[in-house]
Amino acid sequence: MDDSKLTIVIPVRNRAELLGRTLRSVQSQTLRPLNVVVVDNGSADASAQVAAKWCEEAAASGISATLLYEPTPGASAARNRGLQAVTTPYVMFFDSDDEMLPGHTRRILDCFEANPDAELIGFDAMELDPDGWTTQLSVADANLMRAHILHGAFSTQRFAATTDLVRRVGGWNETLARWNDLELGVRLLVDSRSTVMIHGDAGVVIHPQEDSITAAGFAASARSCEAAVEAIEAVLRRAGREDDLEWTDTKRMVLGALCRREGTKDDARRIEAAALARAATLKKKIVLRLVRLSVRFTGHGGCAIATALLEKPSGERH
Repeated sequence: MDDSKLTIVIPVRNRAELLGRTLRSVQSQTLRPLNVVVVDNGSADASAQVAAKWCEEAAASGISATLLYEPTPGASAARNRGLQAVTTPYVMFFDSDDEMLPGHTRRILDCFEANPDAELIGFDAMELDPDGWTTQLSVADANLMRAHILHGAFSTQRFAATTDLVRRVGGWNETLARWNDLELGVRLLVDSRSTVMIHGDAGVVIHPQEDSITAAGFAASARSCEAAVEAIEAVLRRAGREDDLEWTDTKRMVLGALCRREGTKDDARRIEAAALARAATLKKKIVLRLVRLSVRFTGHGGCAIATALLEKPSGERH
């Protein structure tokens, strides 16, 4: 459809039982016309067949849907394959086991049209765990880089962007196995000429899965997370954003404390030592140790401590 303005890219690997729910939620969107690109990433189950059937049926409801195949393992490779096929001015990425609420894409396009200079839009989401407990994912922080590094404000399901911006920054980093959306979000924020946040009712429902990468915990992927933090630090240095490195230091300390909670003390010591070694002042070392204590014993709170105690006085550059 030549007049479509937004494309949703959905990678899928072995999610045949869940993919239908995701695709039905996309079909429930009120925005028309709408483009969808589903990328099968080497599924060994019926995911590709489920996607193919839906793509064929979706045309009747005003959705132009395409199924592509990407043999290179990894969601980032699949997302990049989908990005290559996007012909609309705006793009968003979605996971194959989550849901969109009906007015979500309409609100996003309305926001782009109301803010014609915007290249990046962030929005709230909701997490629904298997026991039925919901958690609102919303970050009310005017410092968007801090909000993202510490809280994932622009994680995979929580942003839409101009297609040009995502391509301009190089798409998804296929070398990162974990926190690849954290790293991409930093590149998008650095390069975006104008970024807008939408707060309010969540338009996305995230369903954590027991077999997902994130469900494995941090002990099993500490070095992968470290690699992402190192990549983020390189992006910030290239952009002259050294002030934001204190948030990557906080992220390192949080990671170390989470590893410690999961019993991997060697990883914890290495990661925590790296964070402390970078702290240039006694105050920052104390703050990082408070972050470690909070996360180690409660599982959370460290990012809030860092935000409160490292906040610069009004008028001082962050």
